[in-house]
Amino acid sequence: MGTDEVTSNKSSQECSRYDVAHSSHQLLKKVEYYFSDANLATTEILMRFISKDPEGFVPISVVASFKKIRALVHDNSLLAAALSTSTQLHVSDDGKKVRRKKPFTEADLEEVQSRIIFAENLPENHCYQNLMRVFSAVGSVKSIRTCYPQNSDGTTAAVNRSSKNDMVHAFVEYETVEDAKIAVNKLNGETNWRNGLRVRPLLDCVKHGTGRGRKDGHEGDDARDGDFINTINQPKGEQADDKAHF
Repeated sequence: MGTDEVTSNKSSQECSRYDVAHSSHQLLKKVEYYFSDANLATTEILMRFISKDPEGFVPISVVASFKKIRALVHDNSLLAAALSTSTQLHVSDDGKKVRRKKPFTEADLEEVQSRIIFAENLPENHCYQNLMRVFSAVGSVKSIRTCYPQNSDGTTAAVNRSSKNDMVHAFVEYETVEDAKIAVNKLNGETNWRNGLRVRPLLDCVKHGTGRGRKDGHEGDDARDGDFINTINQPKGEQADDKAHF
């Protein structure tokens, strides 16, 4: 075997190892986000399983059915192997279920939801920087999740992020319940109800059956599969990318 051929084989093996490691990292970050406080508070599918299981487990097969996970892995055992390296998640001994290491109770759910507001009629310029400017003007923002309309096949519809779109909305999580209440009181565009910003407490939306993922759907079935920007540990003045982190 010639030197060039040996070098080529080594390069191919290194690329293959990189692809596997990169995919595993992506899987881990996506699933850790799906089990995060903010996501569990704004979607229903995982909480239904968590609430039913005495130990808070969710079947790996459920997680594997999410479209962004299907795009990365087709083998549940490989998914379980990737999740077993998580510092936030615990995989069952048989590799068929996964749960949070830190339990998330119904009381935790209500506490997080009490700090989240549901915002509609977003400004024409609804990039991260502008939304942060708007919502942080009245309180300390922990995270912002912008959700975009979806096509019938589950893909995100083309949306001009610098123009008005009634289907685009956001979940804004504040550090405290008090800040969330202030945001609702001060940011509602009451003088221009048709086109002005509309802000409601997420808990009110949940009670009326709006503002969370569909009961019969899962991640990616509706507009919940949007941009998520977490402001924790983000340096002040840093220009955040207006893209999903996961």
